[in-house]
Amino acid sequence: MNMKWTEKLGYAFIFSIVIAGVIMSHTHQKFYEGVYTREDGFVEWLTVFGLLAGAATCFYRAKVLAKFRSPIFILGLVGMGFIFIFGAGEEISWGQRIFDWQVPSFFAKNNSQGETNLHNLVVGGTKINKLFFGLILGICVAIYFLIVPVLYRKFEKLKNLIDRFAIPIPKNSHIAAYLLLFGLSQIINGHKPGEILEFGGCWIFYLMILEPLNRPLFSRKSFNR
Repeated sequence: MNMKWTEKLGYAFIFSIVIAGVIMSHTHQKFYEGVYTREDGFVEWLTVFGLLAGAATCFYRAKVLAKFRSPIFILGLVGMGFIFIFGAGEEISWGQRIFDWQVPSFFAKNNSQGETNLHNLVVGGTKINKLFFGLILGICVAIYFLIVPVLYRKFEKLKNLIDRFAIPIPKNSHIAAYLLLFGLSQIINGHKPGEILEFGGCWIFYLMILEPLNRPLFSRKSFNR
């Protein structure tokens, strides 16, 4: 696989954190759960930084490509940027613990952890985290990484539709990295494999944003001026 040095550095960063977590979960489980992957801990803040970096990249591209691309394309970039912002906000419960504000009564009653976020809500006895952010999101990620790239290469109409809305497509390196990440997360000892999976997934997605299969779409160099 031909990769830029920035991609190689990115993968080295991601999997050094992931592999360290896997080893730590077996050798120093208390430290792994109580420090490494705790709420507002090392891994969670790295996840937030990855999400914010993704948002910044999308907003930057929307700004520099506004003169060259259609409004729908720019809207796609802005929309993805706000999805990253949403993810970062959910990770830190929208600043609740940072600013130490009082949890709104709705979240105090319906959030399993008493936090100001959606992913820990319990509705009708169903945990939103397990249903949407676990099962449904997992299915969507699998389709996006495993099926969409194949269809993108095979069907021209679908390719044009995806490109029109500025949807980045994973390369083989991103797919391989995500499969490796998932495999490593499954051998973590303890009850917090999700934190490592979230961290690695966010950063792999960020690398995919930077260097997707359809990279020329997001570069001013692809235009004749």
